[in-house]
Amino acid sequence: MPITITPSILKESSSVSSSLEPTSDEFRVIVIPGEVIFTSGSNLITGHGTYRVDTTGGASNTTSGDQELPVDTLQTPMDTATSSALPMHASLAGRLKSVNKLVYVEPPSARYSGNVGDTVVGRIIEVEQKRWKVDVNSYHLANLSLANVKLPTGELRRKSEDDERAMRSFMREGDLIVAEVREVYRDGSLQLHMPGKRTGRLGEGCVLRLSPSLIRRQKIHRHQLAVPSLSEGSNQVRTTAVGLILGCNGLVWIGPARGMDLGACLGASISGKKIFSSLEERLAVGRVRNVVLALATQGYLVWETSVLAGCEASFVEELQSEDGAHITRLLLPEHQKHLVSLVTTKLADS
Repeated sequence: MPITITPSILKESSSVSSSLEPTSDEFRVIVIPGEVIFTSGSNLITGHGTYRVDTTGGASNTTSGDQELPVDTLQTPMDTATSSALPMHASLAGRLKSVNKLVYVEPPSARYSGNVGDTVVGRIIEVEQKRWKVDVNSYHLANLSLANVKLPTGELRRKSEDDERAMRSFMREGDLIVAEVREVYRDGSLQLHMPGKRTGRLGEGCVLRLSPSLIRRQKIHRHQLAVPSLSEGSNQVRTTAVGLILGCNGLVWIGPARGMDLGACLGASISGKKIFSSLEERLAVGRVRNVVLALATQGYLVWETSVLAGCEASFVEELQSEDGAHITRLLLPEHQKHLVSLVTTKLADS
């Protein structure tokens, strides 16, 4: 039985802009394989998950990405000016993104591939000789060398054998850390480091594993949110400080704000002393956690503004409800959709 493939319909040039602004937040749409991204655009570069075709339906020689495109005949080489003016199609399903003039498609369920300078949240899996193995939601375990970790005293010197023997006093299996990507090797493995006071071992809190495509890339990924809450024993509205670290690898750390202060300095060795949280802090952390889960479940981008807007909207809804529903209702699908609609409306009005 013959199979006929119908070519996709070209979009009108007026509905899709041929030029991209690198700072535009609106250039984040969902595409499917075969969909026309741009009818033209000689100033754009095809990236992963995109390709160009000529008017006869054949793929040009400027195809980008590792995917193999079904072509019936080999096309003759074309010059760069001619091929760059051809329509651009998507070969993957995912979110369309751009970096300057580079256009690429990021699959929704892909693991973290890594970029130099990214802030990542990971968990120590193994302590080896002069390095730690860290799970960063990637294809391979990341490496954190002892030479790239701050010493307890904060001084800059060559690491000795005593430092190597005391590695487990700095970080051990199961500890959560926030670090930055220093290098990406050819096999896809990552090399981490901990520069400055913005990285280190994290304190008490909870971790969510989301898709990396749902984390909005920003210059700062460590935030301290002022979450509204009711004080214990009274109906007075007050704010509770909650720490939020949005890792580019999809791991999100949520906990009391002092948890980030503990991680800011690796100098404090691991001790058995536990820091207890108050009821207000636990409720605020739970609210932020449920809001992040609601946004991620509905496919909404997660960044500090959307999370804070969701916390404020859920708090107002909780005060206005007569049934006394708690923050646990944010886990229900109907309430998640309602919360995302409130967040979208609030961000559109601001």
